[in-house]
Parts: sequence; C-alpha cells; structure tokens
Amino acid sequence: MPSIKHYADRFRELGVRGAVEKVGGRVTRAGKLWGETAYWRWKANQTLSDTDFLALVKGEWQTFGAFITQLASRPDTSFLLPHESRLETVKILRERYPEHVAATLALADAACQNEFNLFGQVVKFPDEINWHRDPVMGYEWPVLYIVRMEELLWSSERSADLKPIWELNRHQHFIALGMAYWLTEDIRYYAAFAKQTASWIQANPVLHGINWFSSLELGIRLIAWGVAFQFFRTLADFREELAPAFLKSLYQQADILSTHLTHWEAVPNNHLIGEAAGLAITAALFPEFKESAQWLEIGLRHMNEQMVAQTHPSGANKEQGTGYHQFVAEFVQPLVLLAKRGQIPPQPVLEDTLHRMIDYVQYCKTPAGTMQNWGDQDDGWAVGLSLAKPFWDFRHLLAFGAAYYQRPDWKFSAGRFDEESFWLLGKDGLKAWEKLEGHPPSEISKAFPDAGHYIIRDDWSATSDVLYFRCGPYGLGGEGESAHAHCDMLSPILWIGGRPVLVDAGTYLYHGPARDHYRTTASHNTLVIDGKEQAVPRTDFSWEQVPQGECLAWEAGKRVVGAMQTRAGVRHQREINHPASGVWEIIDTLQADSTTHEVKWFFHFAPDLTVEQQDRRVWVKNSENNFLIEVMTPADVLLDIEAGEFSSNYGRKQPNQVIVAKWQGTVSSTRFVWKIHRYSEREYNNQ
Repeated sequence: MPSIKHYADRFRELGVRGAVEKVGGRVTRAGKLWGETAYWRWKANQTLSDTDFLALVKGEWQTFGAFITQLASRPDTSFLLPHESRLETVKILRERYPEHVAATLALADAACQNEFNLFGQVVKFPDEINWHRDPVMGYEWPVLYIVRMEELLWSSERSADLKPIWELNRHQHFIALGMAYWLTEDIRYYAAFAKQTASWIQANPVLHGINWFSSLELGIRLIAWGVAFQFFRTLADFREELAPAFLKSLYQQADILSTHLTHWEAVPNNHLIGEAAGLAITAALFPEFKESAQWLEIGLRHMNEQMVAQTHPSGANKEQGTGYHQFVAEFVQPLVLLAKRGQIPPQPVLEDTLHRMIDYVQYCKTPAGTMQNWGDQDDGWAVGLSLAKPFWDFRHLLAFGAAYYQRPDWKFSAGRFDEESFWLLGKDGLKAWEKLEGHPPSEISKAFPDAGHYIIRDDWSATSDVLYFRCGPYGLGGEGESAHAHCDMLSPILWIGGRPVLVDAGTYLYHGPARDHYRTTASHNTLVIDGKEQAVPRTDFSWEQVPQGECLAWEAGKRVVGAMQTRAGVRHQREINHPASGVWEIIDTLQADSTTHEVKWFFHFAPDLTVEQQDRRVWVKNSENNFLIEVMTPADVLLDIEAGEFSSNYGRKQPNQVIVAKWQGTVSSTRFVWKIHRYSEREYNNQ
C-alpha cells in the first residue's frame, strides 16, 4: 500500500485542482462500477419466468411445452447436422467409423463419471462438478461480476492458467454425450447431460464468474449447446424437465454475447470471429427468438468483415499461429453449410475465404498428414465433433472441402472422408466424396508471399523431404500487437525422408514463466545476436519492436532466401538450398559495419532423435538405428549439445536435444554454412 509520503508528493505534483479532479474521477468510476455491480447482481437473481420467456419468442404460445414440441418436431436439416434418419446414421458410423464410435463412447462414459481429459491430463470430480474450480491447479475462481474480475484475471500473482477451466466450460463433451445417446439410446448419457447442464446454469448466474468473462467462451459454448440440443430434443424427459431452463439460459447467453463482442481489442483476432460465428449459428438454429434476425445480422456482418481482415489473399491466417488457422476455418464451416441449405442468406465471401484457407492447409501438410506448427496453438476446436482425434490432423478440412467444393486434389491429400465431415455433410456429402476421382496437386512446392510462408517439397509421398520457412510479416497487427506470433523469423522446420528433424518448440502454456520461454528466439531454429530477441514480449499476448522479414529469392523446390534486420543492428540473411533429396544447406550471412558481435545458433531436433557430437561432426539418429543424418557445422563456431523441451500440444512437453553454437567476432559481411545430409542405407551401413 502506498505511504503517506507518496500521497503527499502526488498532491504537490497535481495541485489542489488536479487532486480534486483525480479523486473525483476515481469516485465517479467507483460509483459507476458499484451501480453496475448492484444492477447485475439483482438481474442475475431474477428468474426468467415461462411467460417472460415466451414473450421473447415469435408467435403465440399458450404453454412452454407447446413451444418445445415445435422445436422437437423440426427436421434435423433445420439444425446443424443433416441426419434425418438416426438409424441410417448409426449404421454408417458403425460400419465406416468404428474407431470414432469407440472413442466417442469412451469419452461419453468418462463424462458420465465427471471425468475429463484436459490437455493430456485426466481430471475427475468425485461428486458434483465445480464449474469455477480449476481442475488442474485447484484454484477456485470467485463468482464476481465480470468487470470486478478484471484486476484478478490479469494479476501477475494469479497462479491458475485460464485454459483448463475454460476448456471444461466450453461443454464440447455435451456433443459426445449426444452422439453416444444416438449410437446406443442409453438414457444415462442424457442423464449426465441433464445433470451437468442444470448444475452449470445454477452455478453460473448471468455475467458473474470466470465462465462469463470471455465472450469467445460464450460463442463456443453456444455452438456446443446447439448441437447437443439437436441430439436430445425429442426425448420426453428433456422436453418435460430440462428444456425450459436450457432454452432460457441459451437465450441469455446469446443475448449477452450480442452486446459483449470484443470490440475493445485494438486489433480484433480469432476471438471476434468465434464470437460472431457462435452468435450467427445460434440465431440460425433458433430462428424462433424475436432477436434472432438481429443476432444473425450482427454475427454475419462481423464474420464477413473479420474473415477478410484476418486472412491473407493466399488463404493463410494472419495471426501467424497455425493452430488458429484450423480454429478459424472451423467457425466458417457451419455458416457456409447453413447458407447452402438456405437457412441463412448466401455467404460468398465466407465460402471463398474458406476455399482459400483449405488450399493453404493442403500445401502446409506434412508427409505424415499432420499440420506443421508456427506460432501459438492451444488445442482449441470450434465445434468438437471428434474430440479424441489428434489436434494436428487438419485433414478433416481437406475432406470437407473435397466433397463440398469438388476438389480432386484435396481428396488425394485428405485420404479419407473422415467422421467430422460425415457429421457435417451427411450421406449426401459421403456420396459426393465417393463420386470424386482424387489426384495429386498440380504444384508440389508452394510460396505464400503475402504471409511470408515458403514450402519446399520433393513430392507428395509419405517419405518426402519438406521445408517450412517463414520470412514476412511478424504477426496480426504488427507493432504492439502480434498476439500469437513467435520469434521464429527465418526459422526452418524440416522433415527428411518423411520424418520430422528440425522442429518448432511449440507453445506449452499461456501463463507463467514458460510463456516467454517457448515463444522467444532461442526456442526456434534461428540465431540470437548479442542476446537480443527478434522482438520484445510486452505482455502474454503482445510484442514490441517487431521485425519484418522479406523474401529475397524463391526457386520452387530448390531454394529460398530470406532476410531481416535484427535488433542488434545486424542484417541477417538466410539462404536454404535443397540440391537433392536428403541434402540441405543453410547459409547465414551477417552484415554490419565491421563491429564486434556475439552470435548464437539454435537447432531443435524432434524428440525421437538422438544427437551426438564427434569432433566437428554431429550425428542425428533414431532409436532403431535406421535413420542417420550428418550435420556439418561452420568453421570457427563453438558447438554444444544441450537438453531442450518440445511441446507438441498445449500443456504437454517432452525432452529433446538442441544444437547450440556460438561465435564472436567482427561482422562486416560474414558467412556461415551449415550442411545437413541424410545417409542412405548403404552409406549408413558403411559408417
């Protein structure tokens, strides 16, 4: 607490008038907050009666039951998932997707026991779920008016990460419970859904607590509730017991969301997209609400504006976080489908943007079929139709796109019509997929100059070499923003022979000391000059002094040259050559005015590889001893092999090895050459 001397000094600085204005401003703000808090505390304690609710609905309804019966009798095609025959859907699922069926039932069975897998950690609530208690750290968030939670939420003393509590409260497991009910007609899946929904409504008064603080979480939860409603709406128990409270809460969440979109962001990002999508989808699925037309207009207007603003013409998401590319694309899918079915007006901008985003995914796909990682990721799904699948498998977007846009190359790249695409497109989508003849993409390597992304690939086989290289804009919003970008400029991600070799260290957490460790320069395959970061982290989600990369040369399949001006005053140019399969060359040229600098290189290797140094030769091999790479280092650098950490998914990490090289000297136009060579089986046996 400030001392008396502090206040006396401030009084002398401000003068009488300034002090009065300062105190008056604080009193006014405090009074306004007190009034808001009192109003919303009173409002949250008011129960929305059936009569009041029906006044918010179009038409004349004598009873709540009559209104619910109307919703229950609507065809499935008027909701999100176009499955008119439950029996036919179940038959196809069991025949074509037995692994998905088993995984969904296992997830639903666990949810019935209040057990959830959150970022690789299994958490269980023995009795009732405490929707405000962080299931990982044990911290319990107070149920305060959301404005009063602001200071607590961003406090540096806060010990709990927000992601686990929000992940649980997105309620995407409600969709798994609905799917399990459809698959088995076992009433216990509905019982778990009903108990948890009623518990959540009771524990989360409107605009109070952590689960009302982020409007993005409202948007995602509304989508999950809308899909769950489709599965359970015909059940008599649901209509008679839970439906009134469910629909009232759904309405309240959508109503609050419509007036709490994140316009306060200086540079809107995926949050506004997710919120707008959640609002528009809810409006489309529940047109009976009088305000649905207004919600739809608000949601679609923001979606169209933000998808243009946040997507490069090439299709790459501007946030420079690959995981968010998938996240945003999944919000667009339902709206494109609803427009095609005539439930909302045509959406040519969204349809075109989604097409370009899926094409980007095709060229960024790894030989294993996964997506490579740039920048932040938090394992987030917009809808969550297949929660058990690996997060980095983006091929569901390609499968959806192949059937929807009739793209034969996307069918080749997807490989199969996955369960998520089947849920979204139904049997008509499956037929469209089966009629399509797949063939490889016409291009192999690909440049996305507006995003600064360059991909060199040998071929489309599962044993191809692939390089991913970034030299362009730092992040969405640039200076002072760039929330999800990392210091990964000129940092290659490299696959050789269909295996990951050089990796991005990942994200791990959004809170605590690890936040900066994983997103700063040393966690990427690039160099640090004089100990200065490529950019300076200002907060957990903003940057200062951000660099701008540029591509100086591009020869598809052979060569890319990028450059940037470092904060140490040295211009770094990196050239990567690929003369043959299994052979790569990295040439770093540093330019300065003949000044002395300290240079450190970092190369992070996949966790399944072992790195050993023998004199000036570095050998990289796998545990089966059938994969061998030699790294030839530049002269005059001091070399070390250090222990590192690799995070493939949010909240999870594992050890890996890192080459750390050092050099100090006078820089004028200084050149360093790294050579990477994979040995053939014959060459390997002769070692």
